[in-house]
Amino acid sequence: MALEQLKSDVAEFAALLAEAKSARVKGVLTAGKAEAEREIVNLEIKARLAAERASAGTGDAKRYLVELTDYGWDQSPKFVKLFITLNGVQGCQEENVTVNYTENSLQLHVRDLSGKDYGLSVNNLLHAIDVEKSYRKIKTDMVAIYLKKANEGENWDVLTSIQKRLKQKQDSDMAKDTENPESALVNIMKKMYNDGDSKTKQMIAKAWTESQEKAKFGKELGGMDSLGDV
Repeated sequence: MALEQLKSDVAEFAALLAEAKSARVKGVLTAGKAEAEREIVNLEIKARLAAERASAGTGDAKRYLVELTDYGWDQSPKFVKLFITLNGVQGCQEENVTVNYTENSLQLHVRDLSGKDYGLSVNNLLHAIDVEKSYRKIKTDMVAIYLKKANEGENWDVLTSIQKRLKQKQDSDMAKDTENPESALVNIMKKMYNDGDSKTKQMIAKAWTESQEKAKFGKELGGMDSLGDV
């Protein structure tokens, strides 16, 4: 039920984005859509890993699943490299640390590390990768994943296409916007808040609060600039 609601939210966010005009409204809607998509990925990987553990036996099924969200990344002309910190991972058996790749995604699964399973999913990669030439290494307290760029020499300014859209909206929002979006934004967010479930309301409240804090911070900086001219 929660998964279907989140997918419905993503569709509604997309429809509203297609109609939105101002940079600020688009920024808030894009942030809400990205948050809902992240929740969908987390639910799907959690369900998949739970099914894998259950099919492997009751001992595996009882292990607690930790969803990983933090990682560092870097790139070279040939590879995009992800670094995931996991204390003691070097003690795992090789077959217990697996990465599934597609042309635009990856899923890391670490089984039975100190009695827990760990999962990381990164979808909507900015550019295509070469699945056959991508690989991972187990290092001391770290898993390093090497994504072979399908187009060598291509620069990735961000890791995923969702992050790219958010960056574009943020850059656009920083530009001077002569349109006043307040009334349209309030009406859109109020409708989605009233029609949504508790999870949707939580996401919208978070996106709205962050938008308001950003606007307030901008005004405070503007006031400081004007004082400096006195």
